[in-house]
Amino acid sequence: MSRETRSHLQQYTSDLLALNKEAEEYYLEIVRRYDSYEPDFFGKVKPFADQVAALREQWLPEATAFVQKERPLHLHPSQLQQTAENLEIVAIKSFYKETSLKRQMETFKSVEYVLNQLLDAISAATGK
Repeated sequence: MSRETRSHLQQYTSDLLALNKEAEEYYLEIVRRYDSYEPDFFGKVKPFADQVAALREQWLPEATAFVQKERPLHLHPSQLQQTAENLEIVAIKSFYKETSLKRQMETFKSVEYVLNQLLDAISAATGK
């Protein structure tokens, strides 16, 4: 994998990590706090979900290729696929009060864990 491709993967991963954090903060500070909260689907939910989807579509093939080539410990292609699916959940359900707090927090943590593992693996591979 070229240095440039690795750099793109690192940037995509960092950006997804930031979007996951943004969704978590929004969920905890707005959605969970206000009883009468109603999401603005076209003004907030759809643009955010579209942003995550576009980035996720670029990230997944590169992340999968990296993991298959470098074979980092404790990181497998199936985890990346699950993380992509979890990012889709995060991007939509973070705007709805009906979303289970426990399940949503577990999803945020799961996404964060895998993305951080990948960043660590990229850094280790770059140092080789």
